[in-house]
Amino acid sequence: MPFLADTGEDVNENSIVVMLRADGFRELFMGDAGEASEARLLAAGIDLHADAVKVGHHGSRYASTTGFVAAVHPQIAVISVGRHNTFGHPAEATIEAWHDTGADILRTDQCGAISLVAGSATTTLGCAH
Repeated sequence: MPFLADTGEDVNENSIVVMLRADGFRELFMGDAGEASEARLLAAGIDLHADAVKVGHHGSRYASTTGFVAAVHPQIAVISVGRHNTFGHPAEATIEAWHDTGADILRTDQCGAISLVAGSATTTLGCAH
C-alpha cells in the first residue's frame, strides 16, 4: 500500500502494522497508526481478528474506531503509554471501546513492563506493578 498523505498525522498513519501468528495465537501490533490506517485495513478486507492487540497511537482518541475494535475483537488490549504524559493518553473513550468488547486492558503506565506468553492452549499475562 502506498503511504498516506494529507492526514495531518502522516508520520503516525504510516506506522508499520504487524499481525503476529504463532501456535494458533494472533496479536495485532498497530504502532502509532490511527483512524485513517484503521479505515484502510478495514477497506482492504483483511482478517483483523486477534487474540491480543497493541492499541494504536497510545490509546489516543484518534484511534480505535468502533468498526476497527469490532473487527479485532481481542481478549487482551495492551496500551503502551507513558506515565504522566501530557497528551492525556489513553482517552477514556478508547479504554471503554476495548473494554466493551470484553478485552482485558493492560496499560504500561499502570503495569510497567507487560509480557504475553502464548502457548498451544493458554495465554499468560504478566503485569509488573
